[in-house]
Amino acid sequence: MSRAGLAPPPGRCFWLEEALAHDPGEPCPPLRGRVEADVAIVGGGFAGMWTALELRAREPGLGVAVLEAGIVGGGASGRNGGFVSSSWHDLPAICGLFGRDEGLRYAMALAQEVTGIGRWCAEHGLDAWFHHEGVLGVRTGPWQEGFVGDEAIELLRALGLADRVRPLSGEECRRYADSPRFLGGAFVPDGATVQPARLARGLRRVALAQGVRIFEGTRVRGLERDGGRALLRTDGGTLRAERVVLAHGSWAAAWRPFRRSFAVIADHMVVTEPIPDRLAEIGWTSHVGIADGRDLLYYLRRTDDGRIAIGGGSASVLFDGRIGRRATADARVAEVSARGLLRLFPQLEGMRFTHAWGGPIDHTASFLPFFRTLPPGNVHAGLGFSGHGLVQTRVGGRILASLVLGAKDEWSSMPVVGRGIGAVPPEPLRYPLVRAAVWALASGDRREERGRPRGLIRRLVGGAPIAYRDRLARRGAVAR
Repeated sequence: MSRAGLAPPPGRCFWLEEALAHDPGEPCPPLRGRVEADVAIVGGGFAGMWTALELRAREPGLGVAVLEAGIVGGGASGRNGGFVSSSWHDLPAICGLFGRDEGLRYAMALAQEVTGIGRWCAEHGLDAWFHHEGVLGVRTGPWQEGFVGDEAIELLRALGLADRVRPLSGEECRRYADSPRFLGGAFVPDGATVQPARLARGLRRVALAQGVRIFEGTRVRGLERDGGRALLRTDGGTLRAERVVLAHGSWAAAWRPFRRSFAVIADHMVVTEPIPDRLAEIGWTSHVGIADGRDLLYYLRRTDDGRIAIGGGSASVLFDGRIGRRATADARVAEVSARGLLRLFPQLEGMRFTHAWGGPIDHTASFLPFFRTLPPGNVHAGLGFSGHGLVQTRVGGRILASLVLGAKDEWSSMPVVGRGIGAVPPEPLRYPLVRAAVWALASGDRREERGRPRGLIRRLVGGAPIAYRDRLARRGAVAR
């Protein structure tokens, strides 16, 4: 696939550029000298900021400090697709891993936060382009099961939750957006879209107003014990705290306790110039998000200024979790996303893309996050959001707050609390294995699109991550 033509050179993230122009926020200088806090949070993304706000809501007098290496929202939180989605499509696997009752409890908590995030934005006067209009999962080829598979639909029916997913014909799908590729699919009402960087910066504004101290441009170089407290060393000074929350996402891959907790991959997105008239031509007049049924799916949504943002179709793989330029600027992957939009909507031929960017994903073997308390008991981690962090971090903030405060409640007892399920291979094996799986999935999708068989090798190699998760689920069922 040629790199010439469609996608611009990756670099600027449209979401962050737009959000900072809208509201740059008050300065949060780097940490200097010696600082003390009751709770120190490493990472100013969604997980860290939701945790800070939840702690202050429960104990308003608690001294909370956030240490962020860049700017709040500058990592994966401000770079993703902006899908605020439930996990109904993944319910069979979740119930397989945790049991039906616990799996459903976790999935229900996620679904409730789709509405909860919108309500939070309204309460705080935040215009984050939040639209609770649902997500459309489509099949764009006869080989595809779809974003929401038959097993998930059948399980929801058995649980009396059939209204959570509505199967659709191709004609019904095309009423949302008129793509000649749509053969059928399902509509998930528990879904929304948001401008992720506006949400992240809004969390920052509210946290500052509520007394949370935020130190941007402050990279944590080490975590040590200082008697019964924790000491975080940065380039400009130290922060001593009674309790610590580690919520720095993919960057935690370099920390010894998490070396095998997840692999780091990078997804890329592109966004078109404003095309409101052409959106009207294809009938995409709502803010329903769309995801197709490829193995490496495309996900796309409208913006409030009349653009289309699309990501997926391929991915970059990062050796040993080292987050460098390839995590934010891979021209090959960005081009795949751009060409994916024209495949879905050939009527849009001739439109121009203005931005291309990437972001790292901390992807676990279970495809689910984990929340863990480290020795000696005052350090808590919430990581591995696996590309679904917009809702899972909201629930995660509640979980981490309960762990920090020692509360025995519905959040600290969530099934995702523990060491995590499964482990990724160690390096140097992990990089070639994950890269082989990405190759098999992406090239298999391309072959199917051209009417050619995927082939046995691609099926086996590309299916290995799901097969491993299925094995973990079966093992969980036996253990229960």
